[in-house]
Amino acid sequence: METEFSYQSLNSVQGRCLATQIPPEIFINICQDLPPTDLLSLARVCKKFYSYLCSTNSTTTQEIWKNSRLTFLPFVQMPPPEGMMELQYVKLVTERGCQFCKKPRIRKVYWAFLVRCCRKCLEDRTIRLDQIRHHLQSPNLIPDDFLSGLTFTTGFYKSGWDRSPKHRPANLYWIQNVNDTYAEYIKLDVNGRREWIKRKREEGKIKMEEVVKREIEHENEYWTKTMENSKKRDDRASMIDYLIRKEKNEYGFPRFKMSIVEQCSTYNKAMMSTSTSPFTERAWIGFRNKLIPEYTQLFSSLRMQRQETERHLSPDVAIQTRQMDIVKTIFELLRPEGEQRQFSNTVTVNQQQQQQNTSSDSDNNEPLENGNQIKNNNNFVFENFLIKYLPWCPTFRNPPFVNKDPRILWDDDFLMSVLIPQLREEALYLKNYPAPIDTVCGAFLHGGLNNKRVFGCKLCINNNNNNNTQDIPQLYSFFEVRLHLTKDEHKVRMINDDSMIEVYPSLSKSADNTSYSGQLFPRNKPEVFFAAGFNCNLICNLLN
Repeated sequence: METEFSYQSLNSVQGRCLATQIPPEIFINICQDLPPTDLLSLARVCKKFYSYLCSTNSTTTQEIWKNSRLTFLPFVQMPPPEGMMELQYVKLVTERGCQFCKKPRIRKVYWAFLVRCCRKCLEDRTIRLDQIRHHLQSPNLIPDDFLSGLTFTTGFYKSGWDRSPKHRPANLYWIQNVNDTYAEYIKLDVNGRREWIKRKREEGKIKMEEVVKREIEHENEYWTKTMENSKKRDDRASMIDYLIRKEKNEYGFPRFKMSIVEQCSTYNKAMMSTSTSPFTERAWIGFRNKLIPEYTQLFSSLRMQRQETERHLSPDVAIQTRQMDIVKTIFELLRPEGEQRQFSNTVTVNQQQQQQNTSSDSDNNEPLENGNQIKNNNNFVFENFLIKYLPWCPTFRNPPFVNKDPRILWDDDFLMSVLIPQLREEALYLKNYPAPIDTVCGAFLHGGLNNKRVFGCKLCINNNNNNNTQDIPQLYSFFEVRLHLTKDEHKVRMINDDSMIEVYPSLSKSADNTSYSGQLFPRNKPEVFFAAGFNCNLICNLLN
């Protein structure tokens, strides 16, 4: 009867793992390419591997650890301190946790004492220089430099700086080293002490120079890893932000408004996370499932609060507020020009394919074709170059309000599926079919006269006609005449450019062919919008 062969059956027969049968020469070759962390893990596999990697007498073992350290630990290139083997050196640098209380995640190495410990354990095992005499309680006279041969570190004791001298920073010495040094010192006679102090002073100088070099090397590693972790956290936050902005709704527009997302605790917690691991697809699914209900609830709450606040606005202020809602939504939906061109080309190709597919059976597919056309129109974004035409669109100047009340907020679906596509069509029409230059719209958009003093105030002209005066009309730039209407004696709240502004394109240049340019220019973002034709004077405090 045949029996099935397996490594498990072989192991059960022999009673030991096949990996332990690897010859030492092959094992050494394998270890040559392993980092220190893997060597430490390999040493814990079995007693045989431990004897290979943790031998204190084998020069081959020391070479394995040395080569691994020099290859994989670029910031630990100095040789081990005197009396320390390569294995101990690597453990001191790579492992984490306090060597005394076993507190996790401690990585601070005090090279003056060759220990890795937390602050509390350091305070328990060190003593300040100004407390050593009281600690020793010796009746003998102790010179100040009997500790010259000891290494020390400088740190804050307890609470750091305060008014008490004992809490200020000072040199810290290892208590056991102080006791051993004092015991060695008092055994010497007077002449021997002098030579001993002189020798210790030279030894201490060399030791402290080595300590400083190791601290600088270790500090470089710390800051390099800190910068790497900071970059990983920034990349993680950027990925979260990118995925949120990439999420689209049924109309092809961004699903989330970042102004609301930034108020969600789920988003803030993820952005402030200290994790350095990449933000995977699985993490995004869990994050998205938490964000959506919180975002929906917060969006509804903010909308209700805003509706309650704007219920008491005057009609003029409410109209300008609704117009700025359109502007804000369009700016939130804007995409980079490259993405817009790619998106438009994709839609154009799809439309051409649909036309080719429907040419053979136009009767059956006509309703579907119209439906697809409407859907594609909804997916179009409002391109950057159309922004300047927005104030002159009829739908923007006279928007369709809910129940004819400008104080009622629009629904986002209405904005994205109806109003913004309509505004885009009107803006494209204004771009493709320029208005005459003797109109305000034509002079501003196509005549290049927006900063020329060719605009006059019709209200002033009418007043002069009523007073039977034939004064030459005052000319302004477009921005200046709009400021004139909102200020001075008119104080117009809602500017109607066509009925309040007159254009004199023939006066753009004088007889000597010199142009008259405006003297006032926008100084901030609200004035830039106002100079572009947007009526935002009531909500941006331009009248002050």
